[in-house]
Amino acid sequence: MGGEVMKRFVTVGCVAAALATAPVAAQAADAARPIYRTPAGVVYDWTGFYVGAHVGSISTDGDSGFIGGGQAGFNYQVGQWVFGAEGQISATSIKDSASASFAVSDGRNVIIGTAGAEAGLDWISTLAARAGLAYDRWLVYGKLGAAWAHASGSGFINLGPMGGATFSASNTVSGWMVGFGTEYALRDNWSVKLEYNMLDFDPGSIHVVKGGVNYRFGFDPRRY
Repeated sequence: MGGEVMKRFVTVGCVAAALATAPVAAQAADAARPIYRTPAGVVYDWTGFYVGAHVGSISTDGDSGFIGGGQAGFNYQVGQWVFGAEGQISATSIKDSASASFAVSDGRNVIIGTAGAEAGLDWISTLAARAGLAYDRWLVYGKLGAAWAHASGSGFINLGPMGGATFSASNTVSGWMVGFGTEYALRDNWSVKLEYNMLDFDPGSIHVVKGGVNYRFGFDPRRY
């Protein structure tokens, strides 16, 4: 009888000890988890792949319009520093057109002809390195990398009874870009950003101001 009571006493004591030490074990596990700190305290972790979308305004040496597109990139945070790379592509609304009438002679008659042309900046794209400083959920960054722009055009000439012709052309040029911006982390995976880019081509440049939203993969709420 005494042995059975002793076994029950030991069992109850073990259960009570396990319950009492459970919070301590949980705190120890939390302490073992990596925490990213700066002099200001715990920092939101920006590390991870992300995708997003943006809209904004664009201006060239002679025209202005709107852009819309998407971006994808990767961040890696070391202390307060955030390093990464980002690629983006945007469609633009910049287009220009012109038409004219003129007179030609075939030796016997004067013929009124017409001609017209339309050209547009179809898209721009960049691939850039990104580096910045994180202040908790705020990120301030700069960008430097390569840039591309694609333009196309078409036109026609109509000479009435003498006939006419149409033509088209397109071209992609490359250059470099520099930019800066700020990003703010919202709940969980989402963040919003505001950014300025300057794309330099020979012989002109393009200026872009855009706002966007990003969705980051691999969010772990235990780290914030």
